[in-house]
Amino acid sequence: MKYLNKILLMTIIAGLAFSADEAGGVGGAYLRMPADARSAALGNAGTSLSNDVNANIANPANVVSIETRQFASSFQFLSLDRSYQTLSFAVDLPPTAGMSVAWVHAGVDEIIGRSYSNDYAGRYSWSQDAFIIGFGLGLTDWLSIGVSGKVLSDQLANSSSSGFSADVGVKATPVKGLVLAVVAKDVSGKLSWDTSGESYSEYQTRRVDEFPLGLHFSAAYTLFDKVLFTGVYKYSPQIEPTWHIGVEGKIADMLFIRGGLDNGAPTFGLGTIYKLWKNISTRMDYAFLPGMIGQGGSHLFTWLFYF
Repeated sequence: MKYLNKILLMTIIAGLAFSADEAGGVGGAYLRMPADARSAALGNAGTSLSNDVNANIANPANVVSIETRQFASSFQFLSLDRSYQTLSFAVDLPPTAGMSVAWVHAGVDEIIGRSYSNDYAGRYSWSQDAFIIGFGLGLTDWLSIGVSGKVLSDQLANSSSSGFSADVGVKATPVKGLVLAVVAKDVSGKLSWDTSGESYSEYQTRRVDEFPLGLHFSAAYTLFDKVLFTGVYKYSPQIEPTWHIGVEGKIADMLFIRGGLDNGAPTFGLGTIYKLWKNISTRMDYAFLPGMIGQGGSHLFTWLFYF
């Protein structure tokens, strides 16, 4: 009976995917969500953003543009008992390198489990975690490369899984204000499940969830140091391609407004930056995502420190 409950629970989880696109039921959906409020408000088009610790999750080559130490924390309020959080830290490594670490967490609570005969089997929770270490190197004044490794861990009811994936990125600034980037996402990404523990020793169940390989092509352009245009086309041979565009306007020295389209879905947000004390500054970002029909909108907050 426990084995049947496990199968049914996995089916329920597939329908509670985090991603807003049609690839929600494919492995690693939470890693295809925007990691922070700024990139979320820009339509999930953060692949070419510079000097932003959260952009390193989208493209490890971005860490080369980090000008000082940065730390950021993000939290997204989601419906259906879902949660999504990230922590990021990055530091520049003179003369032409940078390093970043990040933690991405997603979860679902209060999942009601039932057997094939519709008998109540208890409440379950599901959590997904990715621990990311990235390194970038500036080859010339206008070209940089980066690579990051992701240690993956999933916990579902009484079973767990582990895995690994990697990102490889290239970033170029051929002229002032223009940024071009290409990233290979989740190279060799997979999760290996093993439910052959005490509860399932009779069945010795094993499963491997492979992550779809993604190729992201991105460009960003800053006009008059006040308006940022950014866009990303995300292609994958396993899932449907998506497109993302965003615009950020600097209204004052401390205020930014943002808007975008996340594969056709509108996104909105704003941010403010100010000095706290001596060489310590902070930035607070907010984004609103309407979400899919039936899911309701969600709110994403990010608090970033420069020091």
